[in-house]
Order: sequence, then structure tokens, then C-alpha cells
Amino acid sequence: MDTPHRRFPDGLPRDLLALGDRAFLRALGRPTLIRIPGTGQQAPRAVVTLLHGDESTGLQAMLRVLRARDPRRRYPFDLYLVVGNVEAALHGPGFAHRYLDDQEDFNRVWGLHEPTTAQRRAADGILEELRAAGLESLVDVHNNTGDNPFYAIVTRPEAQVVNLATLFTTTLLRWDLQANTLMEALHASCAAIAVECGLPGRPESLAFAVDALRRYLGAPPLEHDRIVRDFDLLGGLRKVTVRPEVRFRFGGSLDGETDLVLAADADVHNFVEVPAGHVLGRVHPGSTLPVRASAADGRDVTAEHFDVVDGAVVVTAPVTPVMMTRTVEAARKDCLFYLATELPRPDVAA
Repeated sequence: MDTPHRRFPDGLPRDLLALGDRAFLRALGRPTLIRIPGTGQQAPRAVVTLLHGDESTGLQAMLRVLRARDPRRRYPFDLYLVVGNVEAALHGPGFAHRYLDDQEDFNRVWGLHEPTTAQRRAADGILEELRAAGLESLVDVHNNTGDNPFYAIVTRPEAQVVNLATLFTTTLLRWDLQANTLMEALHASCAAIAVECGLPGRPESLAFAVDALRRYLGAPPLEHDRIVRDFDLLGGLRKVTVRPEVRFRFGGSLDGETDLVLAADADVHNFVEVPAGHVLGRVHPGSTLPVRASAADGRDVTAEHFDVVDGAVVVTAPVTPVMMTRTVEAARKDCLFYLATELPRPDVAA
């Protein structure tokens, strides 16, 4: 019986690295943890890719970095590379599914310690090795399903974490939703962040990721006692979902088969504050609110943010939407978007 994840503890064979992206994944076959030995002068670092099967940029960028690198030149640290939901990435045309219908979200199973599925067992095994490695830092590379600027997600606005995040971008988002992500499972033991690289398949997304990963892998040890770069910080996240009984789509007109129509370009407002009265979508006359907003503790806060006015679903106070998707599948499997507010700079010496 196959183990839930595959291991390469002594580096990645060059013939495997030379394969094309999909052939590389076929050769792996399942979630994989790769250790690329360094000189040991610095604490290990980790890069995580493809926790969602439709988020291809992180894997493609990391493979490009490794393929272009002189194999005789070793990093001053051991580098751990995680390749996540290989099965979802390979299904159908490739890089088309966040996760498969018979799977859990591989970005929501870390630190559960309930090995009831193959994905949970793979996550537990990988997490155990990463914790034992004594990591300095971990970067989990993602894509969005809607237009967003490049940004990083932090769980703790401490100097080391902020300094890691701003190696990639100075637009930061504070995450406090306790969603069993890998960065949450490791944030007590090392600086752990997620980096969002825009839409997959775009040249600018790949170029950003390649440049940022090279910067990270070439950076000196992270400073702990001061924040070295300016940044913007949003947080106070509230998760917005479409109620399960509501039939919806992006773009078009209301009809007998649709309860909610969202603007086709709703994601253009990501990371931009919208005023009270901003229209999120349209519903039939007499409809109740088709969306739900929940706080980090699970409280229903829908009435604080939304109302239906003359068939329009509107926001009732200024707020900044982030991570607005443009696909029904992503909205159903995760959420429609998050509401955020600007946070003050953390009290750390600059």
C-alpha cells in the first residue's frame, strides 16, 4: 500500500527536475516532500506549492528557479519543497480543480491530528517532518481565483514574520480565521506566511513568483528585533459566502434559474475600499439577503455589512473587499470574498 505522501530526503534527481510540469507531477503521483540539502550554515527554509490543484504558479515558479540554478552551488540552508494536491492538479485538462469532489480542501487539513483520510495522513506526515526540521521560515505560494494585487498573508504581525512577507510584497493581510492552514499549524515555531500571486496562467503572476522566490532564497537570515521595510496592513477579516440554497452567477441578467447575479467584474474592487451603498449584486424583488458574513469566532455579522435595497444587494458601511473570486466553483468550495479593514502598524521598532 502506498504511503500517503512521497519523500525525497536527499534532493531532487536531475532527470525528474528536467521533466515538463505535468510529467513531473505524474512522476510524483501524490503529495510530496523534497529536501534539498544545503551547507547547514543557516536554519532550513521551506516553500510550499500546489495545496490547491488549480494554483499552478508556485510549482511552476519553483521548478523554474531550481532548473536554472547551478547544481554545484548549494544554499546555506536545507530547502524543503512541498508539492501538495498532485491528484487534483493532474485531473482533466490539468490545473483545473481546487480539489476533487471526493477530497477535502488540502489547505484546510493541517494540524488536525485526525488521520481519517489520505489527505489528512499526508498532511500529518509532512507537518511532522517540517516541525522536526527546525525551520527558520516557510512560504506557502498560492494563486487567487479573481483579480487581486500581489499580497502576503501573515498570522502574526511580528518583526520576523513581517520581514519575511515584505521580501515578497508590501501589501499584507492579517489572517486570524483559524482555518487549519499550514501556515497556522507552523506559526508558533517559525515565520510562516502565504503569498498570493494573482491569477494562475498569467505571465506576470509567474514572473512575480520567480523573482520573489529568488529574493527569498538569496536573503540573509531574517531580523527579529526590527521591521526593515514599510508596508500596508489589512485585517479584521469577515468571511462572505453565498447561502447554499441560492442559485447565482457572475454577469448576465436575473431569470427563473438564478436568484443572485453578481457583476462579472466584481473582483476589480479587491483591495480597494468601497463606500456605503456599493452594489454587490442583484436579486428578485422581495428576496432576503443571499449572502452571509461571519466573523473569526463564527458569529453571523451579515446585518452589520449588507442589506437589500430595491433589488440590489448593497454594503451598508465603507469596507475593503479582498480575495473576491470570479467563479461559482471557488465561491462554493471556499467563499465569495472577505471583508477587511485597515490595521495600524504593529508596535515594533523600525
